[in-house]
Amino acid sequence: MKRSHHRSAATIVIFLSIVGSAYAQEAMPREYVMNTFAGTQVINTHSVEVVPRKRSFGFMIQHRFGAFGMEEQALKQFLGLDLPANIRFAFQYAPIKNAHVEIGRSKNGKTWDLGAKGRVLRQTEEDEMPVSLTVLGSVALMSDDFPAISDREFFSDGATPFAYRFEHRLSYNCQVILARRFSPHFSMQLAPIITYRNLVPIGGSNLTAAIALSARWKVTTKGSVLFEVSPIVEGRQPEDHLEPFALGYEIATQGHVFQIVLCSGQEIIEQRVYASPASRYDEGYVHLGFNIARTLYVKPKVPRP
Repeated sequence: MKRSHHRSAATIVIFLSIVGSAYAQEAMPREYVMNTFAGTQVINTHSVEVVPRKRSFGFMIQHRFGAFGMEEQALKQFLGLDLPANIRFAFQYAPIKNAHVEIGRSKNGKTWDLGAKGRVLRQTEEDEMPVSLTVLGSVALMSDDFPAISDREFFSDGATPFAYRFEHRLSYNCQVILARRFSPHFSMQLAPIITYRNLVPIGGSNLTAAIALSARWKVTTKGSVLFEVSPIVEGRQPEDHLEPFALGYEIATQGHVFQIVLCSGQEIIEQRVYASPASRYDEGYVHLGFNIARTLYVKPKVPRP
């Protein structure tokens, strides 16, 4: 009988040890993968990252110069710097953890944009969660004057005389960003993107859908090579379509990201990047530009005793 009691006690101790060990492992906080990308933008495409701390701010300048090619005029135009350029300023704020709101203003179209971005899933070091997932939505308002129209232009029904409305200034963008950091040096992301414009040229498509593929390769402690290409699956340009692409070199430090980039177009926000024709990069014409991002961290509030 004594042996039976001893065996029962030993069994209970072993069982409680296993359960306690499993509970302790479950209770341990997950270690999340950091810096899949250095900032909230890859180049033109939003990255999977958000402003990293609650109540912190972000500020961004994105600049794209005119198109230049491999010809004598390229030097005279100083690689497109002498040509008309597009620029966007943007401010970001994180009201809660793992999400931020953003407001920006672009030169082309005198366009204002307002968006929100939030994490849904985050990759862990032990691969309990193998990928990160972020969602994004935005609306843009074109504030420039509408182009002149004649009295012979009509709505799509062919009978109602065309007249501009306020909603014609609006366009929309939504996307899901799926990313993975494969190693400390290499990250990739895939982002299905849908944009909708209320006003398009005759023969144009209101709806544009693209699949943006982006990659980052760290070549030094602070430097990385960036690449993105965005095949258009709906709303392609009717003639001689070229897929939007961008290539860049990035220098990232704590709170600062600087990129020098080559892009297939001058547009910056999604509603215009994917709906506008790309420059003839197959003939050597590209746009030089840069992105500058600064994150202003705010210390978390200390609970009062």
